[in-house]
Amino acid sequence: MSKRSDIPLRVLIVASSNARRATLGDIASRALNGRVSVIFDSRLSPERFAAAKPDIVVADLDNPAAAAEMIQFLAGAPAGTGSVALIDEPEPRWVQAALDASINAILARNVTPDDLQLAFQAAEAGFVLLHPTSVRGLAPESYRRPSFDEVAEDLTARESEILRLASMGLGNKDIASRLAISEHTVKFHMSSILGKLNAASRTEAVSVGIRRGLIPI
Repeated sequence: MSKRSDIPLRVLIVASSNARRATLGDIASRALNGRVSVIFDSRLSPERFAAAKPDIVVADLDNPAAAAEMIQFLAGAPAGTGSVALIDEPEPRWVQAALDASINAILARNVTPDDLQLAFQAAEAGFVLLHPTSVRGLAPESYRRPSFDEVAEDLTARESEILRLASMGLGNKDIASRLAISEHTVKFHMSSILGKLNAASRTEAVSVGIRRGLIPI
């Protein structure tokens, strides 16, 4: 992934039709405010990836064969390859296989520029971004969220700051203004906070933060 904001991100967009590739290219451009170099292809393979030399792959998976091809590609992709899959209602086994292969994001096919921006940020930071339908597929009825007393992953300094501001009742827009960052970046950090604190909502995250002494009272 490119680390400098002045260097356009090279994005390989893989989709079966010219129209779909053009649509996704436009969405990617808007997600990155035009700072993007888009390469298009109709199929995903190690050979095509090597020739394109992209920073990240966005694959539109509109059929089972394309979904299987994505897993095969990820299994042999170089370490650190940025990858985003666009797929509707994926099978739990496919989601698990994609996660095991270190995918960065699984989103619905009606993706928006905001969604892709968060996915690119996840790839940059080495995180994973999942659409709610993918999460539900992974969670059987017997799934149990860890209790408050179980150990949570440490928050970064920025995440702690955002959690503290959220505890003051500030929304994402106000937090973004206070910290001079984008609202989408706040959303990304908040998603990470929820995951690290095993919380299902902002309110629960604040409660856990107070309980763990992460938020001064």
